[in-house]
Amino acid sequence: MRKKYLYVLLGFSLLFVLSGCMMNLLDITLDPGIYLGYSKNSNVPDLEDQLTYDESLYKITINASDLTYSEIDEDGTKYYLSYYKIFHVKDDGNVVSSSIPIWKDIVEANNIETITIYVDTKKMKDGRAIGVGDDTKLLQDWYFAGNWGEKTWDEDAVKFQNENNTLVAKVHKNFSEGDKIEYKIKPSENWRPWSMTFNAEIYSRDSSNAEYTLKSDTNELTVYFDPKISYVWFEESEVN
Repeated sequence: MRKKYLYVLLGFSLLFVLSGCMMNLLDITLDPGIYLGYSKNSNVPDLEDQLTYDESLYKITINASDLTYSEIDEDGTKYYLSYYKIFHVKDDGNVVSSSIPIWKDIVEANNIETITIYVDTKKMKDGRAIGVGDDTKLLQDWYFAGNWGEKTWDEDAVKFQNENNTLVAKVHKNFSEGDKIEYKIKPSENWRPWSMTFNAEIYSRDSSNAEYTLKSDTNELTVYFDPKISYVWFEESEVN
């Protein structure tokens, strides 16, 4: 099979060194396929980091002990996150996901020994987390926060409920066709760690708000979030 060159920008794990900030650009020869870059391989995947196809998704299982965490200081509170990204090497142009965090607290609280990372290549977008995720995110709380109410960014955000490994949140309000809501999905009631905040595209404390436009008059908006592939969708319905 013809080799394809993938230009990998070494990211989070190599951005900062003792002498200061630097970036490395390397040529890596890989066959077309789906590959994992993470702390164990310094974001430089090899054949052993290739995902396999299973039941509509690509996936790979890694040892939690292979992760290296970075300390994130949020106003004096320290959090520990390990990042990974997916490289989709293909003949018509490579697609590379954004960096996706794994929260050490969740790994340790659940005594996790292995982590499975999933990819839906049909949903995957370059520079985004969409289509990529992992099973640790099913073990933590998530909240749908937005501007549809007075305090719905904060204490009145709606907590997602797990229904067959898809997270579901329901917003009850009289919406009209064309109404717009801004939203984000936060990892806790107080948004911490901020770096885990998801805007339906990337996990970041600095991302812009996502936006959804109502397609009909409705009084119930159901939000679905599949954290295994970082994918969000909506359903509108009328409830008497």
